Amino acid sequence: MYWSVLGAVNVLSGCNLVYWDEDFDSYHELSKTNPYPYHQVDVYDPKTDHNRNEIQVLNSGVVALQMRIDMIRRAQRSIEVEYFIFSPDLSGKIIVQELVVAAKRGVNVRLLIDKSATVFEFDEFYAQALKQYNIEVRYYNAAPIYYISTINFRNHRKLLVVDDREAITGGRNIENDYFDLSTHYNFLDRDLYVEGSIVPAMRTSFDAFYDHSISERFQTPQKPTYRVELQKYERRIAQAADFLASNEAERAARIKIEAIARPLLLQKKRYLCPETTFTTDAPGGSFWTRFKDPYSDNYRFLRKTIFDKVMSVDQELILASPYLLNNRKSEHLMQTMLDKQVKLTLYTNSLSSTDASYVAAQLYQHVYDWQKLGITTYVHAGEWLAETDVVFPETKLARWGMHAKTQVYKRSNGNEVMVGTYNIDNRSNHYNTEMGLFCKGNNDLVQAIESSILSRAQQGYTIIAENEAIDNKGNKVNVYGAGNPDITKMKYMWLPSWMFNFLL
Repeated sequence: MYWSVLGAVNVLSGCNLVYWDEDFDSYHELSKTNPYPYHQVDVYDPKTDHNRNEIQVLNSGVVALQMRIDMIRRAQRSIEVEYFIFSPDLSGKIIVQELVVAAKRGVNVRLLIDKSATVFEFDEFYAQALKQYNIEVRYYNAAPIYYISTINFRNHRKLLVVDDREAITGGRNIENDYFDLSTHYNFLDRDLYVEGSIVPAMRTSFDAFYDHSISERFQTPQKPTYRVELQKYERRIAQAADFLASNEAERAARIKIEAIARPLLLQKKRYLCPETTFTTDAPGGSFWTRFKDPYSDNYRFLRKTIFDKVMSVDQELILASPYLLNNRKSEHLMQTMLDKQVKLTLYTNSLSSTDASYVAAQLYQHVYDWQKLGITTYVHAGEWLAETDVVFPETKLARWGMHAKTQVYKRSNGNEVMVGTYNIDNRSNHYNTEMGLFCKGNNDLVQAIESSILSRAQQGYTIIAENEAIDNKGNKVNVYGAGNPDITKMKYMWLPSWMFNFLL
């Protein structure tokens, strides 16, 4: 397992702050060094109703998509959209069409999309098509692929803000996989919707990313003169225009989405948060800033907040992350938690459910050691869970992975939850910019999120011994949840995944 704040290779040790002593028995409140707008704490005053923040939990992908649609339709002044992945598929089409309608009624709409070569699809042709509606698209870190180190510093944040009043963050990108719409592979994920005083800080952090020099305005595609290239250019122009146009399949999907989501949204509970914390990393990290600047102090803020939260736990710590990578310091910290008699529960993907088998290759090197230490570890089984209905019947037969990035801190001085974009791996620790929303003091909210995590986890497999796992009925099952050739492929990946563990 990898606990980002909790010690990466040459990351925390190279920082000027003192994070912990040899035995992790003492620590500083590192988050107090985080500057605005990358860190904000709102403590609710019931007498004046000052710093009021209300939260809703969005576990269902269909519900999460409908909530985004509703937010955009409510917008009167401004919409900020920021994602690591923004795909021109059905979900992207629905969101973009709503943004166009909002822009037509005078709402200022801005999009910031990460330009990672591995996932980037929403290119300049789509951006050019949106320009006619005064919707500006910028791209984060458009460094060419031969900048081997700098291209690893990605913007992994996921954010939708409307009118400085309401926002959504969590694990979901804009892609069918995250909204229960794929007939091949889907993610069980989780978002938090928040309305209240914390939202302006979230929007201001968007401004910091959007206005940073690492975020570039798109370059208008140039019309070529050669026939073959001209035909390709014209196809792309037509493709972007079709993307903005409504069609029968999209309209039918919208009807089904709302039919499923609307009754659930009307029943969805709001939770008043006594203490709300928003933390995000800073933009601009690169190969050069890593060496020229005090990188940990000036850029890596979320891990400081998480470290504070984890080290204050004295009862139970529940971690849900699609990727779990281990190292020596995280093992040390886990042992410190166990020495404090803190109950540890982990929930992640099995080989059968992961979208990154190279991570599974490292997971299965460590997961049995955690079990021997008394840590309860669940792995997702890769199957659909009937939490809500789906738009397409074939979706139930698809492969499902877990993608929620959620932490539950149970302690004697107040329980707390975090939902955000942060994976427990080296990329979230050191390279990707991440964000998280924390709520402390509302036990109903903590219980709701804990119940959701455990319900999903317990429908998967529990690790009970070396190469052994059981299902929720106590039957022994394949610990990988998969057979050959997947297992063989994973084993062949062990050496390269071990060599490049620092990039995973």
